[in-house]
Amino acid sequence: MSGNPGVDKDQELLHKLGYKQELNRTLGLFSSFGVQFTSIAIASAFYTTIVVGFGFFGPASFWAYVVGGALQVFFVGLAVSELVSAFPLSGGVYQIISRITPFRWLAWQSGWWLVIAHTVAMAAVAVSLVPFVAAWFGLTDLTGVQTSLFAFGLVALITIVNLAGVKAAALLNNIGVVAEIAGIVLIIGALLIVKHDTQPLSIFTETAGTTAGGWWLPFLFAMILPAYLISSFDATGNAAEETKNAAKIAPLGTFLANTSAYLVGLVFFFLVVLAIPNVAEVMNSDTPMKYILDSAVGTTITNLFEIIAITALLATMAMLQLTGVRVLWSQARDGQLPGASWLRKVSRQRIPINATLVCAALSTVFAFWSSVLSVLTALTALAWALAYGVVVTAGLFAVIKKTLPEHPWRLGPASVPVFVIAVLWSAVLCTLLVWSDWINVGLGMLGVIVLGWAMYMMIPASRRGRISGIDHSLELER
Repeated sequence: MSGNPGVDKDQELLHKLGYKQELNRTLGLFSSFGVQFTSIAIASAFYTTIVVGFGFFGPASFWAYVVGGALQVFFVGLAVSELVSAFPLSGGVYQIISRITPFRWLAWQSGWWLVIAHTVAMAAVAVSLVPFVAAWFGLTDLTGVQTSLFAFGLVALITIVNLAGVKAAALLNNIGVVAEIAGIVLIIGALLIVKHDTQPLSIFTETAGTTAGGWWLPFLFAMILPAYLISSFDATGNAAEETKNAAKIAPLGTFLANTSAYLVGLVFFFLVVLAIPNVAEVMNSDTPMKYILDSAVGTTITNLFEIIAITALLATMAMLQLTGVRVLWSQARDGQLPGASWLRKVSRQRIPINATLVCAALSTVFAFWSSVLSVLTALTALAWALAYGVVVTAGLFAVIKKTLPEHPWRLGPASVPVFVIAVLWSAVLCTLLVWSDWINVGLGMLGVIVLGWAMYMMIPASRRGRISGIDHSLELER
């Protein structure tokens, strides 16, 4: 026993779920909040992805963010949070589905999709940072190879931080949280204080020529934007075995981070749309956010925001990798991967070192496709949406049948309607993401599923589908 009642309670719950404590349990509420908040990096992410909303529905895409963001945060996010409270384990969705359905292969696939989502997302963030980082060295107009090499360097840098230990990653994460908050305060404050021309409120109904065939379909596609911005709902859950009082703190950290990001994004988006100097020029710009901010608050403030945003996004890379690694390590711990005994090893500092190196290698491979950043981003969103769609569907049946174990984070009478809406929205979102680019994104995801099936079949039949934690916990109950 550790002598710390809170830690002992966490270890007792972990043992009841079939595992021993192998990772350092050092994260509190702020760090747990930070894991999710930094994974989102709302203001920084807006800087590079607002073009998606404008492209589908013009400035009126603000309303798509309002609706789509609410569906993401207050339905899918809340549903996943309740499930994380019931099963505060590294592996998140993979572990949850394994324990509330008999479909172990589906649980494995969902975990695999999240590994891909996080490693692709890390590569996509690295690629999006390259032009800004390269400019510090006086380099512009990079070739595809040069962009990939810079991205490799960023992936390697963040991997070193994560290999240094959870405290080093937590420190970078906390710096990222502070940087993100500083960036938010800087831009919102500047847009409120610095005198500049603003649009009338009618700008929020301006679709900028995107609705020639009707408004409802472009509006639905614009709801993809919040899926890019607010996701990775079990990031804190994947760090649960490193979190104190995890059954309560992990879901609470997720809820606070998701809600904060959504509300801040609402204000940020509102002020940015009002500050649009010229709708036609914004619609024709590859970097509309920079164009708007340069015009409204000046290049000095915009450049300062870029530096802050880059710092926050480096922390985002660290959290994306850390989360993906925990899913991979959790599957390896259960023997549910080829080479599982090698992948599950942890260092003396209790870091899953081999799983970290594999995730870094995957991100490096994906960074080769630096020229198709939009495809990488959409593939990430689809992998997340599919995995969370499966887990909230499984969770809905568990809530209705009342088969979830006792847990402190409960939605009470709201559980069933929240889960129902989460399931419906997940289905719509997956349809929209595939429909938006069915060749690259749809067939790309099909390739991920087929590759996952092949890997699953490579697991020796004697242990395929046997989740060691579940089998051990069942033995304890007998």
